[in-house]
Amino acid sequence: MLISRLFGKKRARAKGQWLYEQALTASRNPDLYVKGAVPDTVDGRFDLLVIHVWMLIRRLNALEAQTIGQDVFDAMFADMDNALRELGISDTSVGKRIKDMAKVFYGRAEVYNTALDEGDIEALSTALERNLFENVDGATAHSAALAGYMQGIEQALVAQDLENILKNGPCYPPFA
Repeated sequence: MLISRLFGKKRARAKGQWLYEQALTASRNPDLYVKGAVPDTVDGRFDLLVIHVWMLIRRLNALEAQTIGQDVFDAMFADMDNALRELGISDTSVGKRIKDMAKVFYGRAEVYNTALDEGDIEALSTALERNLFENVDGATAHSAALAGYMQGIEQALVAQDLENILKNGPCYPPFA
């Protein structure tokens, strides 16, 4: 019994890691940076990762799979921790930086959740303009396009049940 519980948790964490990797890959789609004009910077990449991971967790929570969503979140922040350490950030600074990243994640998630829950694409676009496109020419048009893309992700994920997500990974539509 104890062994099956241990291996079951290990498999669940592995599934969370795999789902996180799917979101990470989607967030690195070159079209988001080229066509979407998201700045190819540490902040731009992090914001796109937050969007893709948060939208997946949002769907998992709606499917009452919070444990898997937590595993995805944990995999993301373990990856961030490893990346900071590989960059040579001192052990004493890593914790603070991870805490700051988590605050950004939760702040973005709150704003994006409210906008999507209320169907307020304008509020979503405004938040994206402020978070990703502050110093980008054509920021309003780019943020509106990214907001539309997020609506497309929402629709694609809602079309997937839990079994499908766990078997095939989350569906992230192409950025047009």
